[in-house]
Amino acid sequence: MKNLTDKQSEIYDFIGAWQMKNGYPPTQAEICNHFKYGSLNAVRSHLALIEKKGYIHLNFGKARGIQLASVPGPVVRQQETSIPLLGNIAAGVPIWAEHNFEDRLPIPPSLFGDGELFALHVRGDSMTGAGIRNGDIAVILRRNMVENGEIAAVLVDQEATLKRVYLSTEALVLKSDNPAFEDLKYDMEKIDLVHILGHYRGIIRTVNNR
Repeated sequence: MKNLTDKQSEIYDFIGAWQMKNGYPPTQAEICNHFKYGSLNAVRSHLALIEKKGYIHLNFGKARGIQLASVPGPVVRQQETSIPLLGNIAAGVPIWAEHNFEDRLPIPPSLFGDGELFALHVRGDSMTGAGIRNGDIAVILRRNMVENGEIAAVLVDQEATLKRVYLSTEALVLKSDNPAFEDLKYDMEKIDLVHILGHYRGIIRTVNNR
């Protein structure tokens, strides 16, 4: 996705904060009042550009017709000396919500590079070809898009999983790094059932796997 301008980022952050606080998005009038615009046309113009860059979806026929394309900003925040470990992730619940928080891993995020990181338990053997074993802890860089062939944490059927992601104009394919597992293929009509949570950055090997 293209980067937002400073003003677009302010509006996007306001929408995300409002969504997290109230459980629903703001109206255009509420955005207009917050930023003290003279008319709704300025709001509509900004929203249209933000949508064009892929950050939101708009339904101008509804009063609260703004839908975030990704989850709002974190409630459980990363710290300089630890990475948040998330437990069971449910569909429809923002990934960074306290609802998903399990613990903090006493590991400096800088070991895995820049950006907002989180960690997930690895369940199953579908990615053993990439050296990712059942019981490991995967460290993920929070983002909602990855390049083709990259490993991502993906939310499918209310469960977070690690898979290689391949997107074409016809379908989204989630591929395992284990020939015993079949590919998961979603045509464009069902692509909304799959949500990219972040880009895989590395693992923390647990005691049982050493």
